[in-house]
Amino acid sequence: MFRQLTGRPSTDQISDTNVNKEINDYYVNHFSHDAKVDEFNIFFTQALSATDTGIYSLGSNIDRLDDPVTINGREIVLERDREVFFGVRDYHHHHFLHFIGTRTTFLHSQYKDEQFITDPTLAIGTNDTKKVKHSDFSYEIKSKSYSKSSSEVALTGEAIPSGLYGAWSLKIDTDGTITVAAASDNVTGYATPRIALDALNVSDSDSAYMGYVTVTKSDGAFTPDTTALDASNVTDTYTDGKFENRGEPTSALLFGSNLYVRPKPNDIYELEALSIADRPTAFADDDAVPDDAKWGPVIASMSALFFLQRNGEDAIAAQVAVVAKKYMSSIRADKVKRLLGQVVQRSY
Repeated sequence: MFRQLTGRPSTDQISDTNVNKEINDYYVNHFSHDAKVDEFNIFFTQALSATDTGIYSLGSNIDRLDDPVTINGREIVLERDREVFFGVRDYHHHHFLHFIGTRTTFLHSQYKDEQFITDPTLAIGTNDTKKVKHSDFSYEIKSKSYSKSSSEVALTGEAIPSGLYGAWSLKIDTDGTITVAAASDNVTGYATPRIALDALNVSDSDSAYMGYVTVTKSDGAFTPDTTALDASNVTDTYTDGKFENRGEPTSALLFGSNLYVRPKPNDIYELEALSIADRPTAFADDDAVPDDAKWGPVIASMSALFFLQRNGEDAIAAQVAVVAKKYMSSIRADKVKRLLGQVVQRSY
């Protein structure tokens, strides 16, 4: 059918291998998005935590998120415009205010609301595993920039009881002196990382906030600057940025292969999307068939249409578009929301 619609009956005009490539390209990369058949829809969940970056790498099989998207069962905004999501466009020209139940959220780019210019990249010490290491980084205090070479600093304060959590913040001043401050009640310990992090001090104008560390030890107390951070019974996290910037996420964006949430999470959450269009696996050979026989003519006619468009054969493409529209409507007319005329406008 592809050869008939494109007017290329001979392998001298296009090889079988290249025909298969054209068909698989459409089937894998476009069919599930265009057809919106239920067979490609799956439930999707993403774990969020107070110690992650707020950016989640997704598999190449994921094509789109569908509303509703929820955080722990509460619906959030699924933003389609990355400029709105990241706060690039002028507030007066775009809707940055979204009403979620009784809450109003200003979609501000909290990724930019940090005092470091390049990431400090907190981690376990290399020379001394009882200490916290940072990479070379630059930071800003009162609109002036400073730089700090990599170093390792000790955690401070009292021991954390077994099985409970402690937290520390790291700040740096204009002289390059790093201050490590323990959460106010580390000596008693906290039941969860979120509770420990809530007890940290906040940023100030005379220093730059680098990030924070959480630690728990499953067997015995954790003693700062005595217990190795890489010990087998120690669980520790290292997070760049201000904890005070974080909250319960109220918006999400799927851009490229990454999922972003705003604000960054301040606790354990589960993001769930009602459905995701899952990209299918390419046909293995000439004998392979789609899961539903009615899909065959759609895949063949749409791949022929895309091929003709790329080759600038607009007159023939217009005729094929009529055929493709008929077949597309036949598979799930109630699900095909995008008019084929919009599909035709895609550029390559």
